[in-house]
Amino acid sequence: MIREGGRLLTVTGIDRPARDIVSLQLADPAGDPLPEWEPGAHIDVQLITRHLRQYSLCGSPADRSSYRIAVLKERLSRGASAYMHSYLRVGKQVRVWEPRNHFVLRPAERYVFLAAGVGITPILPMVKRARDAGIPWKLAYSVRTLEEAAFRDELAELGEAVTLQATSTEGRLDVREYVGPFEDGTGVYCCGSPGFVEAAEEAVAGWPAGAFHVERFLPVPRDFGPSEPFEAVCARSGLRVPVDAGVSLLTALRREGVRVAGGCLKGVCGSCAVTVLDGVPQHRDSLLNADTADRMHACVSRAATPEIVLDI
Repeated sequence: MIREGGRLLTVTGIDRPARDIVSLQLADPAGDPLPEWEPGAHIDVQLITRHLRQYSLCGSPADRSSYRIAVLKERLSRGASAYMHSYLRVGKQVRVWEPRNHFVLRPAERYVFLAAGVGITPILPMVKRARDAGIPWKLAYSVRTLEEAAFRDELAELGEAVTLQATSTEGRLDVREYVGPFEDGTGVYCCGSPGFVEAAEEAVAGWPAGAFHVERFLPVPRDFGPSEPFEAVCARSGLRVPVDAGVSLLTALRREGVRVAGGCLKGVCGSCAVTVLDGVPQHRDSLLNADTADRMHACVSRAATPEIVLDI
């Protein structure tokens, strides 16, 4: 489905900072400044192939002349990463939406950064922000081989606070030992493969809520039990949309002609967020929890009540 809105940006630079990773520089064709962003933010990118994907911004927030993203060539690509690696060229255009941030760098007295593979992309701007602010930090970056480590030159400039570990020659990073015991004022930020994130979660088990922050590429497997049918009410039009047990809210709405944005379709990007006016959402995504009653992600989440009223 073609998503409405956004703006066309031109590819102004292409680099290959690691094996199977391509870095793209995107700029406004008229040279206009791009919207501001903070470390941890990502953008939605739609290609001529109609694929819509989310990519972390990994350049400098101070540079509003362009955005930088890095794309891993996926072995089981559905088309987007293969296109960006093989066919996208300088001068081509992609459609981009304003940055969104579900992985905000919160104030802390010290930071521990954990990254694996292409998970370095949202972490790199965070590290540089901490360095520039004079806040103590350290980074552990785990890769299978050194050839797969992205932005090695930039990491080398950050000095001895960076630990780069290749699992093929050095074994797996002992995340628990690296993180160490809890110290008040410490913020831990992690992005990487599911196994790497799980190791990080185990390392901080028992830490206070709010000390550990994570960005996931894939949803956390959870058992929500059988799905129940419910009815979604579109408050602006009065349209009532039945949502069967085996159908997502997003699919049901689109079948009735209701335009709702979609991205990952896995509950990790936030593109399909809708505002809840009445009823109780059952959050099945990786971004919201039971404390959030005023919005839900239509691609995976459902209603815990027979009816839910949406501001659409």
